[in-house]
Amino acid sequence: MNGGVRAVVAAGLVVALGAGCAGGEGGQDGQDGNAGKAALTLGRGNGTALADQPLDIGAERLPAGAEVTLTASAKDRYGKTWRSRTRASADKDGRLALGGKTSSELLSGMLPDTHPKLNSGKTFSYHPGPPGEQRAYSVRLNLTAAKSGKRLASRTLTREWLTGGATHRELTADGDKLAGDLYNPPKGEPRKAPVLVFGGSEGGNAGTYTAALLASHGHPALSLCYFRCGKGSGRPDAIDMIDLDYFTRAARLLGKQPSADPGKLTVMGNSRGSEAAQLLGQRRPSVVRNVVAYAPSSKAIGPYPSGQAAWADHGRALPTGPLPLDRVRGTVLAVGGGNDKMWGSAASARDMAAHGARKLVYPDAGHHVNWFPYGQPGQEGGADGAVARTSAADQRARADSWPRILKLLES
Repeated sequence: MNGGVRAVVAAGLVVALGAGCAGGEGGQDGQDGNAGKAALTLGRGNGTALADQPLDIGAERLPAGAEVTLTASAKDRYGKTWRSRTRASADKDGRLALGGKTSSELLSGMLPDTHPKLNSGKTFSYHPGPPGEQRAYSVRLNLTAAKSGKRLASRTLTREWLTGGATHRELTADGDKLAGDLYNPPKGEPRKAPVLVFGGSEGGNAGTYTAALLASHGHPALSLCYFRCGKGSGRPDAIDMIDLDYFTRAARLLGKQPSADPGKLTVMGNSRGSEAAQLLGQRRPSVVRNVVAYAPSSKAIGPYPSGQAAWADHGRALPTGPLPLDRVRGTVLAVGGGNDKMWGSAASARDMAAHGARKLVYPDAGHHVNWFPYGQPGQEGGADGAVARTSAADQRARADSWPRILKLLES
């Protein structure tokens, strides 16, 4: 790992811990589970949990006052290792409790050993295999003596995208006239708000992890790709004349799923996708109830990177300018960062609130306040301390906003 970035991440995680014990032991890896030897513990569960669930890591049977290092590591879809670490000390009884905040920061603070964007100033994120192929990913925890590096204990966490019984189906141009991934909760689940998820100017199928997690929370969810979807998708390579009819077709398919309550359908758009989400809430109120707009713009902007117009409706170009919200049937929730260097998402969230939206503005966060916490840490590229602090603030924004969004979906 780059030394400068490692130092920044470590500085945010180092803690000196006093008395306290993390309860709820799970299965320890065999070589470390012998009686009388140090053991890693969890505050809840047995080491298997949804990827958006917080952690509460501790240890017991350590020497009194022992200085230790806890390292978390995971491999991404390309086989590259990402890791983070924190130092701590056991109490007089040989117990250690990191607490939920520091435990969860081990996941959101992971950085790659090597990465082409590490010092580039560009954004990059940890991506394991897509949920349709890999329903969970593994995080290895290693506890070592701080000075000698001797391993004291280890265990593996399983972070799930899809719980047992939840299903995935890839959507294709030939079969569905759509590009994306459809996720459904296990059969027999009660009807809940379905969620249509889509990203911004990055293109591709950016919301697939989020949609999988939503299905595991009981919500039928569709991650929709609307541009840069690959060969054979039939989709354009630019945000140019993207028709609301395409999103509407996806929403209607989603509303027909067995566990969907179509009257509560919610759209969740990030960055440039927030424009489409607001347009759908305003122009398709019979189909869309709620709108979640991450890092939003309160105005429709021009095409990207070039073209006639970004958005269209029934084949007609939609103009740039303010996005009205007076016909939205349900709630509009705007989530913005006060330190957004991409555009003024906090100001847009306030503009939207002046027109009836609810707003969540996080003053220290940047542009990457979107989606869920813990499982898919996003990093701003570069080793600069201010950049690292923005990434940490983004993660705190996700941890705060995600439960609120899940609550909105239940309303």
